[in-house]
Amino acid sequence: MPPSTLRRELALLSALAEAPDLGAAATFLLNDLLASTRATRACLLRFDTNDEHLSLTSFVGFETPPPNEYMIAERTHPWMVSTLALSPVTSLGPGRPGARIPFDDWTALPMPRPHYRGAPAIWTDAYAAQVLSPLGAQIVPLNDRRFSSAPGGVVVIDRLISGELLQDVASLVMFAGPVLFRVAAHLDAERGFDRSMQERSRYQQMVDSLPDPVVITDASNDIVVQNKRAEHLLSITDEDSPGRRRAVEMNNLLLSSFLSRTTIAGTPTSGPRELNLVDPGEGNDLLFEVLTHPLGERVGPEDAVLSVLRDVTDLRRAARELERQVQRVRQAEVEATDERDRLNLILENVADPILVTDSSANIILMNEKADLLFHGPRGAELTHRMSQAVRQNDTKFTSFISDFALTDAPTRRMRISLTQPASAIELPMEVVSGKIRNERGESIAIVSVLHDLTQQAENERLYEALKQFNSELERRITEATADLAQQNERLLWQSEELAKANKLKSDFLASMSHELRTPLNAVIGYSALLLDGLAGDLAAGQRDYLTRSRAAAEHLLSLINDILDLAKIEAGKMPVHVEEVALVDLIDEVSQQVEPMVSARKLAFDKVINGGCPMVETDKTKVKQILLNLLSNAVKFTNQGFVRLSADCDADSIILAVSDSGVGIKPEEVDMIWEDFRQLDQSRTRSYGGTGLGLSITRRLTHQLGGEISVDSVFGEGTTFRVRLPRKFA
Repeated sequence: MPPSTLRRELALLSALAEAPDLGAAATFLLNDLLASTRATRACLLRFDTNDEHLSLTSFVGFETPPPNEYMIAERTHPWMVSTLALSPVTSLGPGRPGARIPFDDWTALPMPRPHYRGAPAIWTDAYAAQVLSPLGAQIVPLNDRRFSSAPGGVVVIDRLISGELLQDVASLVMFAGPVLFRVAAHLDAERGFDRSMQERSRYQQMVDSLPDPVVITDASNDIVVQNKRAEHLLSITDEDSPGRRRAVEMNNLLLSSFLSRTTIAGTPTSGPRELNLVDPGEGNDLLFEVLTHPLGERVGPEDAVLSVLRDVTDLRRAARELERQVQRVRQAEVEATDERDRLNLILENVADPILVTDSSANIILMNEKADLLFHGPRGAELTHRMSQAVRQNDTKFTSFISDFALTDAPTRRMRISLTQPASAIELPMEVVSGKIRNERGESIAIVSVLHDLTQQAENERLYEALKQFNSELERRITEATADLAQQNERLLWQSEELAKANKLKSDFLASMSHELRTPLNAVIGYSALLLDGLAGDLAAGQRDYLTRSRAAAEHLLSLINDILDLAKIEAGKMPVHVEEVALVDLIDEVSQQVEPMVSARKLAFDKVINGGCPMVETDKTKVKQILLNLLSNAVKFTNQGFVRLSADCDADSIILAVSDSGVGIKPEEVDMIWEDFRQLDQSRTRSYGGTGLGLSITRRLTHQLGGEISVDSVFGEGTTFRVRLPRKFA
C-alpha cells in the first residue's frame, strides 16, 4: 500500500474516531468513499443485534431521501448476505423483483464490528455464493478477511467496482467498521451514563421527598447514605445553633444505641420497633417506628442495614385519642343504658298514660297507666263491659293516630273521651302527640301523652262560676275605686297644704335664727363673766349652778344651731363660699378644736395627712363643720381606744376619713343613721344625747359641696366615715 494511501486511511480513521456521533461519522465515511470510487450515491445500513435486520443509518447523494423506516430483514437479500458473510457483493444486472434495491448497479461493502456474545456465525463464501446465485448478484472474496469480527452492517454505493479498487475500498470499510461501532458504543455509554444519573437523581428526589427519614448504616452503625428528612434529624451544619447541635448529637446517640441493641439482641431485622428522637428545629419529642432490613453486597457495603424511620407521633396521638374515644363511647353506652333504665322507671311512675306507636298506629310501648286503659286491669278477667270499653278506647286512639300520621305536622293536640274499663267512668283526655323522625325526615314512631282533664273540667266549671263572681266584684270595686279617687284628691290637697306649712316653718326658722341665738349667747356670755369673777367671788354652790346653766345653754344652742342649719338647707338659704383651702391647715385647725374633747375622754387621737395634696377650692367652713360633726360623733360613741382623722387625695378629689374604736353600728341600722332626728337608741334611758341631726346635716352639706359620704362599721369594734369631695367645687 503506498504511503499516501496509508496516510489517507489513517486520517479517515482518526476523523471517524473524533466524530461527535455515529451519524456524522457515517456521513464522513460515505463522502470519502464517493470521492474514492467516483460514485454519486451511497448509504450505510446498520445490523441490529437484537432483531437481526438492517436499518438505514446514513445516506449521501440522494435527491429524494429514502424513508427513515427503510430496513431489510430477509436473509436472502444480497445486502444481508454481504453483511453476514463479511464479503463484498456486486450486482450482475437488474435485481429480483421486490428486493427493494434503489440502484441499478451497486456494490455492497461489508462493515464488521467487534465480536460480542451471541453474534451470528460468519457465512462462508461458498454458502454465500449459493444464496446469491438466483438473485442476480455475486460475491467477491476478500484477500484479507477477519473472522474474529462480527457482522456490523453494510455500505452500498451506486457503482460497480472491481479489482484492486474494490479490495482497497472494502479493506478501508473493514477498518472503519470497528471504529464506527466504538464511537457508537461510546455514545451509547455516555447516554447510558446520563440516563443513570437522571435515574439516580430521580431516585434521590423520590427518597428525599419521603416524609420519613431513611438511612443506610454500615457495620459500625455509621451513616453511609441518608435522605433530607434524616439529614434534618441527624446532620449538623456550621450555621446550626448550639441547641440544635445538642439535639442532633442526642439523636445520633439514640439511633446508634438502638441499632446496637438490635444487633446484640439478635431480633428479626425486619420487625418494627419504636425509637424516640427530638426535633432539632422545634424541640418536640418524636416517636418513630423503625423498619430495618439488611442490604446485600450487590446493593451496598458489606453488613449495611437500611433503616426506615416512620413517624408515628401523630399516629400514636391519634391512637391514644381513639382509645379515649372508645372509652368515652363505652362510658356513653353505660350512661345510655342507665338513662334507658331511668327512662323506663320514669315512664312507669308518670301519672299520665304514655304510648309509643308506629306509623300504622300499632302500639309499640306503653306504661302501666296506659295499659289500664287499653288492656284492662292486670291479672283480672275481662268482663264484657271491660272488653267493650277497651275496644272503644283503642278505636278512638287508633283513629286519632292514623289521621295524625297522614299529615306533615310534627305535633298534634286534641281532646277525646275514653272510658275507664274497671269503673266505666268517662274520662275527658287531651292527647298530645309528636313524631320521631330519622335522618331522612321520615316518621318512624309517634309518642303520645294522655292528660286526664277531669280536674280541668271541674276547674272550668268553677272558673265560670268564679268569672260571674268576679264580674260582680269588679262592679263593686269600680264603685269603691271612684270613692277612693275622691279621697285621694282630698289627701293630695292636704299633702300640698302640709308641704306649704313645712316650707313656711323652714322659712320661719331660717329667718328667726338671730332672735333664737342672741338670748342664748347672752346667757352663755354672762355666765362666763360670773364664772370669771367679774361680779365678785362666787360660793361653791353658785359656781356649780352657773357651770351647769352655762353647759345647758351651750347644749341648747348646739341643738338650735343644728335645727336652724337643717332648716336653712331645706329652705335653700345655706350659701356656699368657695375659697382655696390648704388641706394640712384645715386638718390642723379641726384637730385643735377637737383635742379638748378627746383629752377629756382619755382617748388617743391620730391624724394622717398626705402632704402632697394640692390646694382645694371649696367652702372651708362647711368642710370644718362636716369634720367636727364626724369627730364629735366619734368621741361621743368611743369609751376607750382611739379616734383617727386622715386626709388623702387622688386625681379629681380629696378623701377625708374619721375612724374610731367605739361601739360600732349594727348592719340593719346603717341606713337609719342618715334620717332626720334619728337616734339608734330611742329609749328614755339611752346612754347618748343629741338631736339626731348631726349625720343628716353632714350628709346634706357633703352633697351641697358636690361630694358623697359612706360608712363602714363592725358592731362592737368601731366605725369609719369617708367623705369624698371634688378638688374644685363646680
